[in-house]
Amino acid sequence: MTDPIRPANEYSGFLPQRFDNRPDADDVIVKTWTVGDALTDHSVPEMPAALSLFFDLVAPAAGRSNATGFAMLWLDRHPHEEPGWRLSIGHVGSEDDLELAVTKPLARLVDALPMANFECENWHMTRPLWRKRAEPVKLVFWGDFAKHARAILGHSDAASFYQPLGAGLRSDNVTSMLPLLEDMLGDAFLQNGMGFEDALRLGIALGRAHLIESWIEAGGSEKEPYFRPMKIWHQAWLANALIDPAVASLAMSGKPPMPALDFGNDSTPASRRAALDDVSSWLTTVFFSDEHPALRNAFVAGVQNAVWLDHDLQQYVQPQQRSEILQGLMPYCRWFLAMALYNHLDNLAAGTAREDQIAFYAIMVDALPELAPLGAFATQRDIEQHIIRIDAARAASAFDTLVLPFCDLLMPKRQFDAARS
Repeated sequence: MTDPIRPANEYSGFLPQRFDNRPDADDVIVKTWTVGDALTDHSVPEMPAALSLFFDLVAPAAGRSNATGFAMLWLDRHPHEEPGWRLSIGHVGSEDDLELAVTKPLARLVDALPMANFECENWHMTRPLWRKRAEPVKLVFWGDFAKHARAILGHSDAASFYQPLGAGLRSDNVTSMLPLLEDMLGDAFLQNGMGFEDALRLGIALGRAHLIESWIEAGGSEKEPYFRPMKIWHQAWLANALIDPAVASLAMSGKPPMPALDFGNDSTPASRRAALDDVSSWLTTVFFSDEHPALRNAFVAGVQNAVWLDHDLQQYVQPQQRSEILQGLMPYCRWFLAMALYNHLDNLAAGTAREDQIAFYAIMVDALPELAPLGAFATQRDIEQHIIRIDAARAASAFDTLVLPFCDLLMPKRQFDAARS
């Protein structure tokens, strides 16, 4: 019997596969060393010959030990630390197994350059460090990671769904490789169609990208090196998030192709913003038109409220800005909650509400008791009157932990004819 959720059509055999052997990110250990002496400034220096040799040797050596992992060389852009080279090695397994897999090339490097332990954490703990201070210079994969990288980068339609290649970058460019880390270790995107939270996440990603560009522009050349890691890593996350919408669009006739982000070395905040606007317009045309109001409004809410909805950005919100941001968020919060409640109470009246929806609604009522009087026969006016009684601060605190997941449970996903299996 055919699974009704997965598309069975002429596209299925020609689309890129998802990463088959996805490990739990907590099981991926990442060890980082400082390599060589501190650098004099934040300009990008030439890679030392010993590091270049290490990257020639490490993937074959680790592959022979049947390991799965990666090595990344990066420049430290922390504003209060001396700039310098950092080497991170990721491995599916323990720290001891990691060092065993790369023993020989690592020993050569230790003999050639001074090295010191910098950090050893799992994937989840290492990611915030990289987003704040790591400018990637070189990245190689081995084992299952390398197989997936080759499948994506070597796919005949890769330029149509994979942003770096669509922008004209070579497949061995470090920027081309970065989104694959998120594809293999991050949260999977667009599972079985596009849902409410998927649309919101895409909106947040574009809103965040615009904010980063405005900060780079405001900081000028003096501050640009310190913002560079945030820009690079977020651009990689966005490129990965766009794979599945781009794949879905391949089966849509009469729709424009996905425009490319600006990955150029000579790009400017203005040129990158223009490319972001083109991608946003494409998403709106193809996925978030008036035919899909819930998805459209989720996307727009994400773009306009990224500074609040993205946890990485909340730390940059000044106290005096908080109330203004919450006021801008409230219309969306109330609209989303009203739509979800109207659907849920209608399902209750019809006896079609699922157990997980009923259980989640009970949690909502515990946190927002203003909703408790609503029953199966509540009108839309009843729903709106009870929602309006919830004060902005409590509504905002419940927005991403309760309101959004509840909406995702209640609002139907948009299905596509082409999707990665």
